[in-house]
Amino acid sequence: MNTKRLGILGVITAVAVAVSTLVVPSATAAGKTLVIWSDENRAKTLREAGASWASKNGVTLNVVIKDFGKVKDELITAAPKGLGPDLLVGPHDWVGQLAASGVLDRMVNIDKGAYAASGIQGFSYKGLLYGLPYNVENIALIVNTKLSPTIPATFADVEKTWATLKAAGTAKVGIEVPYGDSYHNMPLFSGLGGYVFGVGAGGINAKDLGIYSKTFASNASKLDGYYSSGLISKSSNYDFVQWYAGKAPYMITGPWNLANIKKSGIPYAIASVPAVGGTLSRPFVGVNGFMMSKFAANKIVARKFLTQVAASDDFQLALYKLGDRLPALKTAAAKVTNNPDVAAFGAYGAIGTPMPNIPQMNSVWDSWGNAWKNVADGKQTAAAAFAQAATNIKKAIS
Repeated sequence: MNTKRLGILGVITAVAVAVSTLVVPSATAAGKTLVIWSDENRAKTLREAGASWASKNGVTLNVVIKDFGKVKDELITAAPKGLGPDLLVGPHDWVGQLAASGVLDRMVNIDKGAYAASGIQGFSYKGLLYGLPYNVENIALIVNTKLSPTIPATFADVEKTWATLKAAGTAKVGIEVPYGDSYHNMPLFSGLGGYVFGVGAGGINAKDLGIYSKTFASNASKLDGYYSSGLISKSSNYDFVQWYAGKAPYMITGPWNLANIKKSGIPYAIASVPAVGGTLSRPFVGVNGFMMSKFAANKIVARKFLTQVAASDDFQLALYKLGDRLPALKTAAAKVTNNPDVAAFGAYGAIGTPMPNIPQMNSVWDSWGNAWKNVADGKQTAAAAFAQAATNIKKAIS
């Protein structure tokens, strides 16, 4: 699991422990145990949100906390032996590896039109749906409105604001982006014409690699200039020190940082990253949801939970409250439009693209991230760094 994903979803316990179960005293409860594997952050909400349904249906709901970084491999190993869960909670980019390994079951009786298109696309693999989405998330441009009172409409506006602040000595960097993190750099990368894999009628095309596309190649020198001028940070981490110190007008992060942003007292606005090189600057969209084990012991009970609980407004709104992620269910999402921050993230996410969920994506992260690091460190030009990354990735995939 890439460190980027760990940064996004928070620190998850490294030791798997069982959460106390909701035991319903009923003569019919025997044999009706629903086992859900979850990370620590969501376990309590899952238990609480499912308690009433479990009681009414004579089901013992057992939520088991698992190590986020190891659970995929554990499922692949344990499920065929009958030791896995009925349902697994996780991000959509797990789907390709798990489906290709034969441990996921298809979703049935799901009204795809009731969910955000990115949610359905994210959990689809080779044209089949393998997950029920409950929220979507993406990064955006966080503007310190004291340093940048006008929200930038173009990337030229971003450059102008940075140049003015730099000349006045009131800012140390223009946009803070975590060092070497391709996920957070995706809006800049896509805006310069880069992409990871092409997407066609048949889904994601692993043979169409755009890490060093023709358009990106023609714009690569702009990236060199952004780093050399200080417009893009060279060494920032996920703590965004300069932005919180009032020394950066912009940072790129997601809703998981909203609590810290509000606590800082800095006046802010959430906006889209403007088109960089004439191309829309599209973020990756992450989708979280439920996947069913192909070896689930209680598939009927699991499917009832999905359609009667997970697919309800109340349930998706309960999970929304955990971290201000927009519900994937459209009716639930419509009920949080009074939250301007969530609405702003959602507006930018609407032009985003789900992070590729195919197994070949595992061969992308390291080389792609190293390219960003080498350019930031001045070891290579952007053209050389991303051309090398593309070559390395093609070799790794083939």
